[in-house]
Formats: sequence, structure tokens, C-alpha cells
Amino acid sequence: MKALALKYRPQTFEDVVEQGVVVKILQDQIKNKTHDNSYLFTGGAGTGKTTVARILATQINKGKGNPIEIDAASNNGVNDVRQIIDDAQFKSLNSEYKVYILDECHMFSIGAWNALLKILEEPPAKTIFILCTTDPQKIPATILSRVARYDFKRITFEGIVERLRTIIERENQDIITSNRGSQDAHIDANWAEKEGIDLIRYQDDSLEYIAKIADGGMRDAITLLDKCLSYSNDLSMENILKSLGTVDYDIMFKLSHAIINSDTSSIIEIIETTYNNGIDLKQFIKQYSHFLLDLNKYFIIEDFRYIKIPITYKDDIDELQLYIKDIEQLNYLLEFIINLNNELKWETSPKQLIEASLLILALKGAE
Repeated sequence: MKALALKYRPQTFEDVVEQGVVVKILQDQIKNKTHDNSYLFTGGAGTGKTTVARILATQINKGKGNPIEIDAASNNGVNDVRQIIDDAQFKSLNSEYKVYILDECHMFSIGAWNALLKILEEPPAKTIFILCTTDPQKIPATILSRVARYDFKRITFEGIVERLRTIIERENQDIITSNRGSQDAHIDANWAEKEGIDLIRYQDDSLEYIAKIADGGMRDAITLLDKCLSYSNDLSMENILKSLGTVDYDIMFKLSHAIINSDTSSIIEIIETTYNNGIDLKQFIKQYSHFLLDLNKYFIIEDFRYIKIPITYKDDIDELQLYIKDIEQLNYLLEFIINLNNELKWETSPKQLIEASLLILALKGAE
């Protein structure tokens, strides 16, 4: 079965989500035949850089031929670039332009950049270079001055949720078709279930949670959705958390209560159970620091859109607020856990340090 991230990868500019400014400029260039010879696409992972580069190459060549894609992460030496330069001297046999997409270009060595500089300065006729990177700070200034730069913004929370909904709707239509569902089943999901067709079911908070942890990356969000669906077609919050192996929020709230209420026996039990379940305690404390940061943010703005804790845990947050004296106490707890997280980096036996630190914190009353 084809991965959803590949199945639903945009094939036209119209399918690209929330990169309107970049898309509009590129479309106008194609229409007016004023496209550049060298581009730099920058932005976070999964925001559409390579996808738009492919679409641009296809549009410029009117659907003929394929761009030449090179992964700079594994082809980043001088000899690799020299091979590109040698190849660029020959005209494309099946398209008007020979288009090179250099992905993760920030991985090129200094020597490779120096070799690439000349050809970017004077590219061969009918040759286009599109450089893509998540880390433009690593690109030499001499290169930056010779390319047309376009910055891809992170996809909004709302944009990701809407895209995930669309994918699920299309997947459900495919499921109905493959199960030879009736026309009524295609129109009405309830009717499809009456015909015994197992459709993908989801809750809004489940898709919102996926969107939050994807952190602005559409590809990551779709990959996470794919992973969840491989576990169950029922996208409940419980199944989402199980399939992704993310933070166990019940444990996080329980640990917070134990620290704030100086319940040392519960702290020992929580750490012991977590350890015996094979969970990396260093990672556990790191996740706990993220959880506490989310609590701080919620206490300040009281808006679930800006935190990763699902809205289904609102009652748990409200209950915890009853035991917390003020935001300073929560800030102190966050600072303590951040410092503990830093101390654990080089610790070979983290369990003892974590237990001792949390017990000391609890006995102080997290004040």
C-alpha cells in the first residue's frame, strides 16, 4: 500500500497548502517566461520545498521529462558537484530545460560550494538549479547572492487539520469503492457502515493533536496519520496516543500532583513503573519538561491552540490548578526539571539521579 505522504503529495500548484505568495510568484514567472536560472527554497521540514521544486520543473517543461534530484546529505563532496557540472553541459534529451533539484543543500562541503559557485554564476543554457534547505544559515554568502530565494512558511494548525480531514474523506471513498459499496454509501458514511464497511472514524481533537505535534510540517502530519491508521481505523485520542507512543498524559498529571502535594511514595512508584516498562528515563524527563512548559503556557493564555496537551485533558488541568499556588510555583517546577534534564545528558545511571532530584523537589513542596 502506498504511503499517504506519497499518495497525497501535491502534483499541481493548486494542491499546495498555504504557500500562496511563493506559488503566485512562480506561476507568474512561468506565464511570462521570466523564471530564474537558480533558486533557493528554504523553510521547515515538510513545508513543500521539494514538492514545489518538482511542480516548477514540470510546469516549466510543460510536463515533459523529469528533474534530476540529488540528495546533498549523501552526495556532498567536490567530486559529486563536479559530476553535476559535467552533466549540466549536455542538453536534456526529453525536455526543454534540464532542471536540477539539490535537496538538503546545506550539507554540501565548503569545497563543493566553491565548485558549484561558478556554474550558478553562469549556468549553461536551458539549465535550472533549485536548491532546497531547512538550514539556510549554513549556505555561503557568495551562493546566496547568486540565487533567487523563496522562504516557505510553516503550515498553520488549521491548514494541517483541514488537509488531514480531506485525506480521511478521500480514503473513506476509496474504502467504499474497494468494498463495492452502493451509491448511497458514497454519499452517507452512516449508510456505508450499515453495509458493513469499516470506515476511518475520527474525533476533531485527535486530528488537532496530530497537527500540533507535527509542528507546522505537513509531511510529518500525514506520516503520523498513516502510522495511526496502521494501528486502527478508529482515530480516538486513546488510539492516537498508543500508536504514536507519545507522552502518557495521565502519568504526567499524576507525577505533577505527587510533586506538588509532596507525595513521595507516588513519585517512587511512578519512576519505578516507568523504568520497569522499558521507557527511557532521560526521554521521560525531557517529555515532562515539555509538558510543564505547556502547562505554563496554558495558565498564561488559557488556549489549547498553543499547547500540545489535548483539550480532552481540560478537566485534569483545572484540577491541577486547584493545588498550584501561583504561576511562580509552576515556573520554579519547570526550571527545576529543565536543570535536571541538562544534568542527565551525560549521566550513565539516570534512575538514581531522577529519583533523588524529584524526592528533594517534593519535600521542598515545589516552592
